[in-house]
Amino acid sequence: MKEVMTFKAGKFIFCDQYDRPRIEKLLVEASTLNSAISDLPILPKWSSQIDPELLYSSIASTAAIEGNSLDANEVRELDEGKIPEAGHTAKDRLEITNLIGAYRAIETLRTKPVPLIFSETHIKELHKHITFDLTYNGNIPGIYRNGEVRVGDKAHGGEYRPPKIIEDIEMLMREFIDWMNSDELINEHVFVRAALAHYHFSLIHPFWDGNGRVARLLEALLLQSAGIRYVPKMLSNYYYRHVDDYYRAFSETIRAKKDVTPFLEFNLRGVIESLQQMKNRIADFIRVLAMRDYLHFLVSNKAISKRQNDLLTLLLDDTSGKPFTLHDLQSALPYSMLYRKVSEMTARRDLKNLLERKLLTVDSDNRYSLNLRGFDS
Repeated sequence: MKEVMTFKAGKFIFCDQYDRPRIEKLLVEASTLNSAISDLPILPKWSSQIDPELLYSSIASTAAIEGNSLDANEVRELDEGKIPEAGHTAKDRLEITNLIGAYRAIETLRTKPVPLIFSETHIKELHKHITFDLTYNGNIPGIYRNGEVRVGDKAHGGEYRPPKIIEDIEMLMREFIDWMNSDELINEHVFVRAALAHYHFSLIHPFWDGNGRVARLLEALLLQSAGIRYVPKMLSNYYYRHVDDYYRAFSETIRAKKDVTPFLEFNLRGVIESLQQMKNRIADFIRVLAMRDYLHFLVSNKAISKRQNDLLTLLLDDTSGKPFTLHDLQSALPYSMLYRKVSEMTARRDLKNLLERKLLTVDSDNRYSLNLRGFDS
């Protein structure tokens, strides 16, 4: 822990004190999941599907926390040079364009050195990327503020007033950088170090605008530099989905003063949730490969027909996972390519066989879905 006496704002505390048993239990779970994911094989085509999806959803989420209206699909459109449908302001679109540039900028910083030693230059450059050409009140890209701001509200644990004069902010940012690069913090688990960077940068709140986005990017940068995959981008989605708890975790930690357990606990639950989601997703990719092999075995042994195999292959190729009905088989593409020339009775027999082999499931509305776990039983 580090205490700094400011010129005007009183004592500022850089705190790394937390409930060790409580947090270490979560760290063990997060580390175990991270190791499990690291050991799973990732084909290039899977990465080419996952990585852009995570990038666009992360950008949409971190911007939405600050009130931006574009969703992940519209972020992708903007990145591809298309203009999303009307209803978004030029400011919203520019915020997203800037974030795309900022996320790609941190990719160039993520590998060396490990652990990452970062500087005020890194932070100011991220802020420039995020706020370039945007007319936020008083904000100058890459320049610290000199004046009062208020953060939070009563609904989320109360209002917080960060240090307001530039002399305090400049001093605290120097102390923040020194502390984050100290042996004490570098020897912390990377999940803890990244969360502490996120929290304390937000406390200082050095810019007029864009502080939340910079804080989340700093956290992502530290995690990426340690070789953590997926989580750096997925955490913004977690924060957005649980935005009320996100603000409360800040407020509770501010009130605790010398205990960062509330924010660390909230953060680590997000890490664990993100890792579990990705573990399940990669496992499903592997199951798709295994099922394709299993279908080849079933066709070779005449346990299913070629048409039944083609239907299952269509479902394996459909990443949406949308369920279908008996009627869809003969009337909706792509299923009708297989079933428009056969009778309804034949279609029913196909579905019955695939249900009995647990390759399909059916719900109470008679909608069928692929069962990726069917060949386990």
